[in-house]
Amino acid sequence: MIIQWRSLIISILFALAVYSVSILSSQSSIAILGLLLGGAVAGVMIGGKIKEGLINGLIFGAITSVIIFVVTIIEIVSSALGSAILGAYTEELLLILGIEIILALVGSVLGIYLRSETLKSLDNE
Repeated sequence: MIIQWRSLIISILFALAVYSVSILSSQSSIAILGLLLGGAVAGVMIGGKIKEGLINGLIFGAITSVIIFVVTIIEIVSSALGSAILGAYTEELLLILGIEIILALVGSVLGIYLRSETLKSLDNE
């Protein structure tokens, strides 16, 4: 089976944990790093070929980015000037959504390569 749900769920939980820590510490750049690292975790756990890594990375990125998108919208709407701010930031939020999905794809491909190189070095020893 190409889609491996166990590794996707673990990666999503990992990325959401990093995202939660970044919200609590007001470090938004850590959330972006969480998607890249979560994608790498998915890639390492999946193993296999690049195609499987891309498919699972896309699913991971889409699910996690939508969750982060919804949480961000809830944060904006619950603020004092929620509707005015939401209207101004809609395009930026959609751009960030796309960037997050791309980062998850890159992370999953890096994870696939990392696992394959690790296995090659173990075979040589």
